[in-house]
Amino acid sequence: MKVKVTVCDRIAQVQFDSPPLNLLSNKAKCEIKDLFQSLGADKDVSVILFESTGEHFCCGADLKEFPDRIKNNESEKAWIEGHEMLQAIMNTPQPTIACVHGNALGGGAELASAFDIRLFAHDVIFGYPEITRTVYPGNGGFERLIQLCGKANALYLLLTGERMKASDMLRMGIANKIVERDQLKKEGKKVAELLASYSFTTVKTIKQAMKDYKNAEQFYQKGMDYFSALHQTEHIKESLNAFFEKRKPVYHQKLKD
Repeated sequence: MKVKVTVCDRIAQVQFDSPPLNLLSNKAKCEIKDLFQSLGADKDVSVILFESTGEHFCCGADLKEFPDRIKNNESEKAWIEGHEMLQAIMNTPQPTIACVHGNALGGGAELASAFDIRLFAHDVIFGYPEITRTVYPGNGGFERLIQLCGKANALYLLLTGERMKASDMLRMGIANKIVERDQLKKEGKKVAELLASYSFTTVKTIKQAMKDYKNAEQFYQKGMDYFSALHQTEHIKESLNAFFEKRKPVYHQKLKD
């Protein structure tokens, strides 16, 4: 197994363990997809925290698999499987956090882009060098990159293949926060614990509302429906009672809520 998971206090800690490069092989993509589909349905998980072992987050695809892909005409299969992996991450009702360090290149950059929150270490080198192999991102990262940083920035990254620093990714909106390498794991856990302390009903509603949003006019009624539904939950009553009683709220956390 290249992907491992432990669950503690409603936080699923996922570890991509295929050093030294953590290449996104066909097997790894399948394991990641299956794991996130399973975690997405797990009623005892409120937050998913993802990290990699070794020096690098993920250095991209396993190029040793490309000759067989070309020989067997399996490019469409690779496209479908890659998109299924990214969608499995993006479709989880739980918030997802990626702790990115070292190289996040090609498929690794695509993988990082799929998460809701992306914490970068200062040493991150990030980029899409696919153009040097005469292709472009095919795991769903092409579309996701445009969502995150707009067409202008996406086009620059995809056409140049330039490897960029964490500070550039923060400026473009791909990284949410930059921390020292030795603080990355601690920061990821801190954010995960914060999210796990909130009402899961509210958290998953925000995720779904964000997914449904296309424009302000289209969202108006749907957003109001979500907003109103939250006012009918036991969680809002508990949060108000906790506020007035000067204590921390205690929520009944279940995926089905």
